[in-house]
Amino acid sequence: MKKKWILVSITVAAVLAYWLLFSGISADELDTFIRGFGPWAPLAYVAAFTVLPAFFFPVAVLALAGGLLFGFWAGAAYTFLGAVLNCTLMFFLARRLGKKQVERMLRSRLGERADRIFSFLEGRRGFLFLVLLRLIPAFPYNLINYAYGLSAMDYKTYILASAIGIIPGTFAFINIGDHMLDLSSPGFWTSLGLMALLLFVTAALGKLLFPNEAKIKINMNGEKNETK
Repeated sequence: MKKKWILVSITVAAVLAYWLLFSGISADELDTFIRGFGPWAPLAYVAAFTVLPAFFFPVAVLALAGGLLFGFWAGAAYTFLGAVLNCTLMFFLARRLGKKQVERMLRSRLGERADRIFSFLEGRRGFLFLVLLRLIPAFPYNLINYAYGLSAMDYKTYILASAIGIIPGTFAFINIGDHMLDLSSPGFWTSLGLMALLLFVTAALGKLLFPNEAKIKINMNGEKNETK
């Protein structure tokens, strides 16, 4: 009981801090906030990327801010590190601490298809599916972490698939962020073209790897549709 109240207190404090500091913040505003840490800005950015997505803060905003803050290579490195740490955090939050609460939340978002999706996240198929999901920039990154925390997949397999799938999207978003201050530059439009290419390749891979499976489309609000 004592542990439960400690967990509840920490959760309430974290939600309050998130609401006060980061609710509705843009990439430019996040950039300004993190720059305020001076030489500790990289650590602050990695910490923000580790924690904020657990509250469904948009990962795209974080990645764009990383490009603005640190440029392409350093931004990509810090973003990749933060993303891996966040994947780990959310995986174990779902698996160890708040399993019932997380499962209830996911079922409310996924509806009657939740059991089918959970069973789909296992074995070799689950590994390939996770890599594919990580490649899709618009797919709700947060739901993936929590859903796989409830699956039977072990952590090592999960983090390996996540790391593989995160890399292309990280480079794409960081490249856009790196050129955001000059929207007329060829680099900015090239980065948008690369993002579109990533979406196209991901769609093609999905059809190749899972040609006979129902396609679950989940938007950023967790609403779902299913087509045959």
